[in-house]
Amino acid sequence: MSHSTLIALFSACCPWLALVWGFQALAGRCGLARRGWVRLSLLGLVAIGVLLVPVEGMPVAGWLRGCIANFSLPLAGLLAVAVWEAEFGARLFSGRDWTAGWVFGSLSGLGLYPFALGWGRFDPYEWGWSFLPLAAISTLLTGALLWKQNRFGLLLLLAVLAYNLRLLESTNYWDYLLDPVYCLVSIIALGWRLTPLFRPVNQ
Repeated sequence: MSHSTLIALFSACCPWLALVWGFQALAGRCGLARRGWVRLSLLGLVAIGVLLVPVEGMPVAGWLRGCIANFSLPLAGLLAVAVWEAEFGARLFSGRDWTAGWVFGSLSGLGLYPFALGWGRFDPYEWGWSFLPLAAISTLLTGALLWKQNRFGLLLLLAVLAYNLRLLESTNYWDYLLDPVYCLVSIIALGWRLTPLFRPVNQ
């Protein structure tokens, strides 16, 4: 398998996982509650079919790759965990692990994208080109999470491996840790988790 093919497959990984996760929810609502490898295989094939549907001469996967070429490793990992837990009922991530993922995605995104879009003269995105400053911070964070037995740290560790394998078109380390979709989903998920804290007790 060529390296370009590997990059293309990985770029389709997140949309595929997201579709499978959505089909799982739809199957549950339609009464197809029996879970397992058979249902997962069928849903996976349907998701592949959707991504291969041609739209103006280009498959849906190609259009998605044109919009967002680099989906981050943490997002792919979180989606894979969600699909596995939904299909087999095995809890791979605790609530603490999920919260760590959402906090990382939201805070990193809010600390990166406004500056990258021109807010101020400081641009932390440049750290990703030299790799070392960002890698040092990422290593400390990953080590702390793993020491606390937080499994989200494993996804940050996989981001380092993916960077070394150059699984993305980008050579900036930030793109292996974060992407706009992951940031947006993290903000929404974190807000959803924090919402009950602001609700009156009697409601």
